Amino acid sequence: MLGPIVVGLGGLATLLALGLWQLDRLDWKRGIITEAERRLSMPPVFLPVDLDAERDDYLPVFVQGRFTGDELYHLTSQKPQGPGFDIIAPFEMTDGRRILVERGYVPQDQRDPATRTAPDGPQRIEGFLRWPDDMNRFTPDPDTEKRIWYARNVPSLSRGAGTDPVMIVQAPTGVEEFPRGRAGVVRIRNNHLQYALTWFGIAVIWLVMTLFWAYRQRT
Repeated sequence: MLGPIVVGLGGLATLLALGLWQLDRLDWKRGIITEAERRLSMPPVFLPVDLDAERDDYLPVFVQGRFTGDELYHLTSQKPQGPGFDIIAPFEMTDGRRILVERGYVPQDQRDPATRTAPDGPQRIEGFLRWPDDMNRFTPDPDTEKRIWYARNVPSLSRGAGTDPVMIVQAPTGVEEFPRGRAGVVRIRNNHLQYALTWFGIAVIWLVMTLFWAYRQRT
């Protein structure tokens, strides 16, 4: 019985270690969320030249310049309006830098810029920096002919728009028509507690099965 018992205890130790590792990841992710919330509460600053996706995520900023080029469309949905698109537009700053601005959501029937009032002339845009990456292995490739993206991935979007890989999520503009901008809310997934409980649950099942097997062997 020694060999199977060693295997059983080894498996239990491994499962418990995985659960404890997820608890460490939980603390790490909570720290990231707390820092992002602190950063988001700061007053906006002019867009820095030297940017870091980890350090500057959710940093409130403002820029001056004008919208240029064709819009990109991120397929999404918003309650209670339903399916629609996030409008992501290239923006040329007064210092020559070209970045992306996520202007906000529009319903499906307003994707065509002709159905909306286009921003014209010099603009001052306020919002916060984001480098979201919603892609996974099931995400379809973007439809570049229709300029539709199925996930917000800044490097991919910037290649499609011919800009630097920088995106500002525009703050609410106070207008009634779409797009209206988006309020700053930290949206960082944190499922590590769920993962930890899963590993600990499997560890309990493993222990019960090991004890049951040992009991059966003795009888």
